[in-house]
Amino acid sequence: MLELAKSIKISLLQCEISSSKEIMDERIKSLVAEAIHEDPDILVLPERWRPIPELDHIRTAINDERGSDYIFIKTLAKNYGVSIISGGIWEKRRQNEQDKFFITTYYFNESGDEIGRQDKIHLYSYEPYLFTPGNQLKIFEYKKKKVFFTILICFDVAFYETPRLSVENGAEILISPTLIREDGLENWKTYLKARALENRVPIVACNPVGDFFGRHFPGGSKAISFKRGHESPAVLIVEEAKLNKKEILTSSINLSYPNRIRKKRLSEKKDSQHIEILK
Repeated sequence: MLELAKSIKISLLQCEISSSKEIMDERIKSLVAEAIHEDPDILVLPERWRPIPELDHIRTAINDERGSDYIFIKTLAKNYGVSIISGGIWEKRRQNEQDKFFITTYYFNESGDEIGRQDKIHLYSYEPYLFTPGNQLKIFEYKKKKVFFTILICFDVAFYETPRLSVENGAEILISPTLIREDGLENWKTYLKARALENRVPIVACNPVGDFFGRHFPGGSKAISFKRGHESPAVLIVEEAKLNKKEILTSSINLSYPNRIRKKRLSEKKDSQHIEILK
C-alpha cells in the first residue's frame, strides 16, 4: 500500500490596509470567513495589517502585551475553528523593570489557544530605534499533521542564518509574514527563492496592500514549493497573488518530497570549521 504524501494547505490573507481600525477588523473577518471555505490548515496574515501612524506618533500603535490585536486574532481562530498565524503585532512588555517594544507573531490553534510566539529577530529601517530584537528562533508544530515550521518575520528571510537554523532543527516549511514595498519586490522574490533552493524547503510569504510613509506596498504574496521528480537541479513552483488588490492565496504544499531532498542537501554542506580562510 502506497503511503500518502505529507502535505499542508495554507491560505495567505493578502489584505488591503485601511487607516481605520474598525474597517480593518471587518476586512480581516471577511477574509477569514471566505478563506475557511477552502478548508486550509493554517491562515497567515502579513507582517502589518494595522495602520502605521507617522513616526512621531508611532508608539500609539503599540499594544499592551497580549492586548487588543492579540485578542482579536485569538477570537477569530476560536470562532472559525482554524489555526492562524497572527502576522506582526506590536506590543509592549515589562522586562527588567523597563518597558520594551517587540514586533511579534502569535500562533493560535483551531481552538484559539496560543501555541507560542516568535519575535522579529532582524529589525529593519526605523525599527531598531524603537523595538527590541528577538534572540530566540522557535520551532512550532501543526499537530493535526505533525508538520514542523518556523515563523520568519520579513527581514529575517534576508539573512541565510535564520532559514538554515530552521531546517537544521527540523522545520519542514518556513512561514513569513512580510511588509515589502514596491521597489523591494524583486529582491524579496530572489531572497525567497534562494532560501527555498539552498535549504530545499518550501516557503510561504504574505504581504499586504497599502500605503505607509509615502511608500506603496503592492501585495504579491507567494507560496514556493518543489516540483516532484526534479532533484538536481531542483525545480521551484512559485504561486503568486495578484498585485495591488486584496486576495486569498491558498496553496496545498507537498512536504514529503522536499523533506527527502533536503536530507541530501544538508549532508552535502561542508562544515565551516573545516574550511581554511586565507588572507
